[in-house]
Amino acid sequence: MSVADRSFIRFSFIEPPYLLAVGFVLLGTFVSVGSKQGLEAPLLAIVLVWALHLSVGLVAIRAGVIGLSRWPRTAKWSDLSLLAASGFIASLVLAPVSFMIDQSLLTLGVDADDELLIGSGATLLKIFFGIAEEWTHVVGPTVLVAVMLALPAWWAGRQPVSKPLSIISSSSEVSDSHAEAKVPIARDSLNSELTETRSCLQRLPPALGADLIAAQSELQYVRIYTTRGDALVLGALKDVAEQREAEGQLVHRTWWVSTRHVRTLRRKGTQYVLTMANGLEVPVSRRRQQGLIRQFGSSTTLN
Repeated sequence: MSVADRSFIRFSFIEPPYLLAVGFVLLGTFVSVGSKQGLEAPLLAIVLVWALHLSVGLVAIRAGVIGLSRWPRTAKWSDLSLLAASGFIASLVLAPVSFMIDQSLLTLGVDADDELLIGSGATLLKIFFGIAEEWTHVVGPTVLVAVMLALPAWWAGRQPVSKPLSIISSSSEVSDSHAEAKVPIARDSLNSELTETRSCLQRLPPALGADLIAAQSELQYVRIYTTRGDALVLGALKDVAEQREAEGQLVHRTWWVSTRHVRTLRRKGTQYVLTMANGLEVPVSRRRQQGLIRQFGSSTTLN
């Protein structure tokens, strides 16, 4: 099994329920060990400040994971590299938010162990250096939290994977007057079943559903668009074309579309393009143009 096959990180793993659980665990840990972040304030105020920090940080990490996973250049990174980069990006978002929280507390008279920089005498340079200083405080913990999100995937990767038997035998009675025989299941049948379970559609995150709009080949990956979003998964476009043959067709060597989600077929420059239900524009290869024109009609809105 390759690293990409084992990945629990890309989309389905960083889901809101999981991040919410992580946030509660971190919040409880910080409060229980007495970490007040230099605040001299009631416990409720401290909890709210930490909750706001954690919420912004975890949401920014999730957005970073999704964004980097959709960019072909970074989609091939390992999970740890992708999470570390997402944590770094999240720290850039969290730093000004944390700075504004501290400044707001200071204006309310709360001792935040910091200097009030927002006021009549404030300058943009002072504010910039204040945010930069805040970033040096948050970048380490943010990257660490982001990387630690890979722990479940790391643990799952350490579990032994049982190897399937090359031949599975079953006993069956043969209506013969001589004896009983064991009939082996063909190796080709077993290999075909294993290949099917490892198809790109099997790797599609459950959160995206199964209602496909289109699929695009990107080297050894396939970007699959559904009515809920899109994801880049390991696999081949032919898997989609073969398993969803009744629902759609290949319209280009790198594109498959669902017929019922096609909205328009129109000429764009020297070629035809299909507009899908989600607004996606799919190019049509020259050798498939005439067939699609007969099927859909040119420059016609479809139902």
